[in-house]
Amino acid sequence: MSRVTPPDLEPAEHRTHALLTGVPPRAVPLGFRDAVMRQVAGARRTTWEWIVAAALALPSLVFLAHQLSTHGDEFTATLNNVIATTTADSADAFFFIDGATVFAVVLVGIASLIAAHAAIAAPTRRMTTER
Repeated sequence: MSRVTPPDLEPAEHRTHALLTGVPPRAVPLGFRDAVMRQVAGARRTTWEWIVAAALALPSLVFLAHQLSTHGDEFTATLNNVIATTTADSADAFFFIDGATVFAVVLVGIASLIAAHAAIAAPTRRMTTER
């Protein structure tokens, strides 16, 4: 690791940077990933995670679909404003995002994380074909 201080550090971050660059890097032990994945994919049941993910995601997705169906024209205008601003030299993109919409998107994201964990932690089932 280089001891060169990056130019974008604040003065208060210099001591922390010096401390962290003084620690030599160490490779993780052999089998570390496998041990972590065994803990994640333990014998515990993940049914509750799927229920929580569905309880968070389904109402939020219904709300977002309703918002898109009732205010789709505003969404299109907002998207056009943002695209026009990114291609122009000016910064004149004005749009409004409802707090409930942001909250619904956040809930869908949290539900996705829970579902991803449940999918990783679920035991893998191997299909065997008998001949």
